[in-house]
Amino acid sequence: DGVKVFHLKGRLMDQPHADSLMSALDDAVNAGHKSVVLDLSGLQYMNSTGLNILINVLTRTRNSGGDALIAALSNSVRQLFVVTKLDSVFVITPDVAAAVARLKG
Repeated sequence: DGVKVFHLKGRLMDQPHADSLMSALDDAVNAGHKSVVLDLSGLQYMNSTGLNILINVLTRTRNSGGDALIAALSNSVRQLFVVTKLDSVFVITPDVAAAVARLKG
């Protein structure tokens, strides 16, 4: 269907997390999934490194002709998006189903 969902859990804050996510993203893009949904419902914490990882995901998907949507932000992670103004850069949806529907829309 062209949309790959990544379920991020725990903490997103260091280079090993970045490397594994970007490797999985490369695999998905190479397999024909141009757009991704980042399900953050299980993400408890993220720092500036985590934000940078998400920006890299967004850039990579848009450069390949797709997009990256954020789904199901916790309140604490949502605050980080608001403070950094990234809520105006990313499309944020209440859940994965809404994100997938929007990408297929």
